[in-house]
Amino acid sequence: MTAPRESEERLDAWVVVGVLFLAQAVAMGVRSTIGLLIRPWEIEFGWERAAISLTASVGFVVYGLTQALSGRWADRTGPRVIFAAALAVLGVGTAAVGTIVTLWQAYLVFGVLIMVGVGGASSPTSAVAVARWFSRRRGLAIGIVSGGSAAGQFVLLPVMAALVQALGWRTAFVGLGVGILVVALPVVLLFLKDEPTGGAERRAVASVGDAKPLPVVELGRHANFWWLALSFFVCGVTTAGLIDTHLIPYAQDHHISPVTAAAAFGVLSLVNMVFTMLSGAVGDRFGYKWLLGWIYAGRAATLIFLIFARDPVLLFVFAVVFGIVDFSTVAPTTALSTILFGRRSAGTVYGLVALSHQIGSAAGSYAGGIIHDLTGSYTLFFATAAALSGAAALMSWAIAEDRVVGRVAPTAA
Repeated sequence: MTAPRESEERLDAWVVVGVLFLAQAVAMGVRSTIGLLIRPWEIEFGWERAAISLTASVGFVVYGLTQALSGRWADRTGPRVIFAAALAVLGVGTAAVGTIVTLWQAYLVFGVLIMVGVGGASSPTSAVAVARWFSRRRGLAIGIVSGGSAAGQFVLLPVMAALVQALGWRTAFVGLGVGILVVALPVVLLFLKDEPTGGAERRAVASVGDAKPLPVVELGRHANFWWLALSFFVCGVTTAGLIDTHLIPYAQDHHISPVTAAAAFGVLSLVNMVFTMLSGAVGDRFGYKWLLGWIYAGRAATLIFLIFARDPVLLFVFAVVFGIVDFSTVAPTTALSTILFGRRSAGTVYGLVALSHQIGSAAGSYAGGIIHDLTGSYTLFFATAAALSGAAALMSWAIAEDRVVGRVAPTAA
């Protein structure tokens, strides 16, 4: 018979997963709204698309730096305070979007303030929490938490598109910011715990890779780290950099309404949510690196298809197919970061890998705007992104899963 205390701890572990799901849904949902602001800012302020895209690029760099720092801090102090602070900053920043009147304010508010909040409430901090609560079914837990990112896009983006159209972009963003502060932040403060307090679950988790965090300089000596980081750089170019920033403007270029485009994005996010959650369980069963490589290979094919998706029907077909290979990279990448380098380094390793992702996101976002301005279309950008995805598949298959970093003596970072 299961002891009451151990049963309570298992329940607490899944409550933590639910809170992390909500926090990532809010954070990633807000991040994706940049696509809703490009055309309104072009019309209202006369800003060029490349200049607006730079807002996203600045944001992705800030986002990545915050992820790296948050992961490291969470390794040392626990994830609860990081999540709470991040959601507070995110709520204030989102509401402040309604005050933007100049381009530098767009860079500061969306590119810095919001992205600091998004970075703190994202995958590296979640990876620390999951590693502390789970020794088995870790991939499943990571997959469910990562599904929150897709769920946020599925729910928030179409709702915000409708609100922007009905109320204007300023009012819509002020309302969203207030909602984050009065709903999401209290949930985190009330229900998120840093780690189990005792019993079997704590003993099981503590027995797996319970070393001190690896020194940052040590990571660069491991080929696995570079394969993870470089492939995730491509992931950033081809998802946040391409899809989040340019899919809706691409659809509008082909006379598809922003609400229809946002609905397609919502479908993408729904499929994304399902397959992101499944990817963790599939990786648990069949191996993470092979799954990761096939996801990137599939992404390459879908990006070629996007070049020809110039009407609503084909856009929705693309949304369904791309949803399968979008956020589903997160669970295997996070699991590999934890397994290969130890749970006490999960936040540090995945934070740096995520930083690589956001540098890719920044490069992709800005490159897409420049290529569009120079050529009048996204065709060259989409073809290049497809080729990079094929390269990422090869990088993933090159990971040596048998080369696990052992216990490391305490060393100053």
